[in-house]
Amino acid sequence: MNYYIDFDNTLFETAKLTEAMLKSILDSISINNEEVLNDVKNNFDSSNDNIFTYAEKMANKYNIDCKLVINNINNIIDNCGRFVYEDSERFLNKLKKEENKVVLLTFIPKMNQEYQLQKIKGSGLAKYFDTMILTTELKYTLDINYENGVFIDDNPRDLEGLNSMNPLRLIRMRRLNNKRSKIEMNIENMEEYETFDAISLDFNK
Repeated sequence: MNYYIDFDNTLFETAKLTEAMLKSILDSISINNEEVLNDVKNNFDSSNDNIFTYAEKMANKYNIDCKLVINNINNIIDNCGRFVYEDSERFLNKLKKEENKVVLLTFIPKMNQEYQLQKIKGSGLAKYFDTMILTTELKYTLDINYENGVFIDDNPRDLEGLNSMNPLRLIRMRRLNNKRSKIEMNIENMEEYETFDAISLDFNK
């Protein structure tokens, strides 16, 4: 069976990585006041901004060593395995044990392609995938045999689009503390789970 699995907020707790990177910028600034805290934390858009460009901007604004800030962020990303959800590797191992084809399917803004790849490598999960598709196009517009695939994602936009392609099975990963999990959806054949442990590989269950 072909499994197409999303990365951010499905396998990997992206918000915690973002929090750690922004904290490293704040630690470098070493100005402990509410105004700086709000400036650094509230002006970063994790869906669109490039973290390195943002870090450089903050370094220049507060007159700190840009190279040091970038090195700190690289170190966090290169060692970001601690942000992998604790059930992710169990599920991926189970898929591989049953000889499924496992594909990472992740959408990335054009300015964040290298960052996404670095994040995947740093997570330690790349070894589980037979193929990795990092796309700047919408996930449901690709040259994929959707009708013979199982798709697991957290993004309502992608789930709606994937559903229109008549996948063999559509699974919504509705993680606790993920802001997208609060969005209600009404897709008749879509399954919803909070963890991978709850997903059965037996299609008859």
